[in-house]
Amino acid sequence: MFKVVFALVAAMLIATVAARSAFDATVSAQRQPTQQPWAQNQMEFIAWNDEKWRAWIRDDSFEQLPQNTHRWTRHANPSLAYIDWHGQSWQAKIDGGTFLLAHRGNWNGPIVRAEAIRYRDWEGRNTLRTVDQLSR
Repeated sequence: MFKVVFALVAAMLIATVAARSAFDATVSAQRQPTQQPWAQNQMEFIAWNDEKWRAWIRDDSFEQLPQNTHRWTRHANPSLAYIDWHGQSWQAKIDGGTFLLAHRGNWNGPIVRAEAIRYRDWEGRNTLRTVDQLSR
């Protein structure tokens, strides 16, 4: 009888450890924002250096996550450097419910107020996002 109880306890322990390991492996694989439930509240854009980034707004800053994590790191920044629909370099800042835009990041030149950022996504498609769409 002792051997049967011991075997059942051992089997339950092994099953529990295996389930926990599978759960941990799944959670660590899901750390990319595209697999998170709030993925629609982000933009996948091309930066000035042709790198692919994801961004969203949190606490009036752009949270930025690179696709190439070997070269770049996740960070928050008050501005975002992106390529627009015409292949031009722009920099955006958040101003309440709108964006302030500076061509090539020249904040001493003409500043444009815009309801949405018009950017090229990772596939080269023209896409736009508003402050509300990017806010978390």
